[in-house]
Amino acid sequence: MIKKLRIKFILISMFSVFIVLAVTIGVINISNYVVIQNDARSSLTEVLRQGTDEQPPGDTPGGAPGREPGRKEIRQEHYFILAFDNTGNVVKKNLSHMFIYSEIECIELATKVYRNELNGWEYGSLRYMKEIKEDNLTYVGFIDIKERLDSFNNFLLVSSLTSVGAYLILLILILIGSKIVFKPTIEAYKNQKRFITNASHELKTPLTIISADIDLIEMDSGETEWSKSIKDQVKRLNDMTNQLVTLSKLDEEDKDRFPFNDFSLNEVCKKAIDAFEPSFKKEGIKFSYNITGNITMFGNKYLIDEIIYILLDNSLKYTGGDNKSSYFVVSKSNKGIIELRFSNTINKDDEVDISQIMDRFYRSPSNKKEGSGIGLSVAYEIIKLHKGKINVDKNNNSLTFVITFNN
Repeated sequence: MIKKLRIKFILISMFSVFIVLAVTIGVINISNYVVIQNDARSSLTEVLRQGTDEQPPGDTPGGAPGREPGRKEIRQEHYFILAFDNTGNVVKKNLSHMFIYSEIECIELATKVYRNELNGWEYGSLRYMKEIKEDNLTYVGFIDIKERLDSFNNFLLVSSLTSVGAYLILLILILIGSKIVFKPTIEAYKNQKRFITNASHELKTPLTIISADIDLIEMDSGETEWSKSIKDQVKRLNDMTNQLVTLSKLDEEDKDRFPFNDFSLNEVCKKAIDAFEPSFKKEGIKFSYNITGNITMFGNKYLIDEIIYILLDNSLKYTGGDNKSSYFVVSKSNKGIIELRFSNTINKDDEVDISQIMDRFYRSPSNKKEGSGIGLSVAYEIIKLHKGKINVDKNNNSLTFVITFNN
């Protein structure tokens, strides 16, 4: 169990780190890309505003060197602009700032934009825009942002690799740190299991002696109300002790302790049913069962027998209502899924909480019957060990446990 907790801690920690890194790197790179795109739009707007006129050389009053007053700097180095008349002929052009594409290629691209043959505003590393001006000419401008895109891609690669490296370093640190953090918990857990095992063995001796003494007293004086009560409590303590030891062993999830083999589920169920039928009859509970076919199961025979015993005992103790009844159905589908269904009537005012019913030491507030609250948690651990599932359903007057094994 502690091993699972440690794995969950590592997974949650690394998932959290992954989310933080992914969001951080994603936001930085997306922001960077948005800035590049916005700069491209701004530059295109300025290219169209300036038109095909060349930027005059030298310093000009009221502006930066080589720039007329009111002109903005075009950040991209490679750009060109062409003007088309109403018939689609190129009447003006400025290709002096384009060194990547030839004049023919520039005219072909601009013509496609003029004819609406290109969608959007992107063409590879080029960004384009067109505008009809006051002179009734259609101006088509292109800028090339390849250098900025290359820079963006390089930064994306470097930041991603750096994040992966940081993630791996954090994984190593968390693996080492979790081992140190969980070490005291593991030791305490081992001591707890050791205590349960030792205490169980220590309890068995006095319980055996008490049981033997009561038998001797009954042989001399006969069974009395008090001797019967003592024997019932001894049995209850023995059952609780055995369940605690089983639960402790199941927590280790060591299949070597509980070897799996093929066995007849029919035999196991019938043996348990024969043991419980007289008790159901004695308590005035109408008990019925149905086992469909000859079912063979792969698992631990002792533990499956324990599940059936626990659930039948649970039905025996907690069946209620006006017409007390309980039934037990065992079936196997064509796909090999084995289903154990236990159902019993309950009192309408029973406050059992099905979300907590499998928890250790849980007891229904409205139920006054004796019980340790361990049995169903033992059954739950056995089901987990067999990779099975359990579903609990409660309506107004019945409680149903459905256990499935993919066999």
